[in-house]
Amino acid sequence: MNQNDDVILDVRDLKVHFPVRKGALGRSRATLKAVDGVSLQVRRGQTLGLVGESGCGKSTLARAILRLIPVTSGSVHFMGRDFLALNPADLRAARRDIQIVFQDPAGSLNPRHSIETIVGEGLAIHRIARGLDRRNRVARLLERVGLDPDAMTRYPHEFSGGQRQRIGIARALALEPKLIVCDEPVSALDVSVQAQIINLLTDLQAELGLSYLFIAHNLAVIEHISDRVDVMYLGRIVERAAADELYRDPRHPYTQALLSAVPEPDPHARNDRIILTGEVPSPTDPPNGCAFHPRCPLAVEQCRNVIPELISHRGCDQGHLAACHLADEMTPDRLVRSVGAPASTHPG
Repeated sequence: MNQNDDVILDVRDLKVHFPVRKGALGRSRATLKAVDGVSLQVRRGQTLGLVGESGCGKSTLARAILRLIPVTSGSVHFMGRDFLALNPADLRAARRDIQIVFQDPAGSLNPRHSIETIVGEGLAIHRIARGLDRRNRVARLLERVGLDPDAMTRYPHEFSGGQRQRIGIARALALEPKLIVCDEPVSALDVSVQAQIINLLTDLQAELGLSYLFIAHNLAVIEHISDRVDVMYLGRIVERAAADELYRDPRHPYTQALLSAVPEPDPHARNDRIILTGEVPSPTDPPNGCAFHPRCPLAVEQCRNVIPELISHRGCDQGHLAACHLADEMTPDRLVRSVGAPASTHPG
């Protein structure tokens, strides 16, 4: 495999399927395709935003990349090495360079451990520091994420949600990783605290040269931190572009619907909401053709029978890909007109 020097994470055709067992004997009756052939790349010093509705497979993909759950097929190359082929000893060593910040800052911190133990655990496991040296390192990490070093003697329940997430970030930084997977790190926080955490992650990236795989369901959050964005639906990537290009000229109707849901801070601005009908199909029984076609008002016969490829389209910038048969004709207002919903104006 040819590895581009500036690519730190290269995922190819990754699949994560789970058997669905039923009956008294627990026999496998179906297969849940949580991730179904995802390819993506994260470049050094940059942020790839991964966005989609809850249940589309984003977190499963993140855990599969980190080898926290089994992978059905595909490949993951991290810093030029086949991450899925590493033996236990090499995997433990490689995990110093790839860390994760979890969605729930309360659930991801052991309530029985002090902050010193939580943040310094990786230093102890990898035998990097001990005693006073480890304590000093923890103090510096807490300062780096905006917390008082005296916090190390306290316990997770004594902190707010935003402070607990800062502790989670400090833990991820402890081993000086090259890549951090941020699995919806701000979705459980208040909006004002979200901004603080996003600014902290941005500052740390500039200071330390970090790369991020940043997962979220909110495109407004993704916009402020990402260099490139991948849009995921029912276990597949349906659109990929540079962040500014995606927001300027979305080519997949699902992306357009997500963008229309971003709140408009100006009370006098027009907000053309795209209301999708129907439910997300079951990953145990995905529809034929394009997985989005049961909810898409633009769907034609081809959409119902042929799975669209993730390819470039007419008028798009280089690197802007969309898995939609109608992407060549798509304009930002076409889906709204097809739905037939009048543009709404929010009163001041």
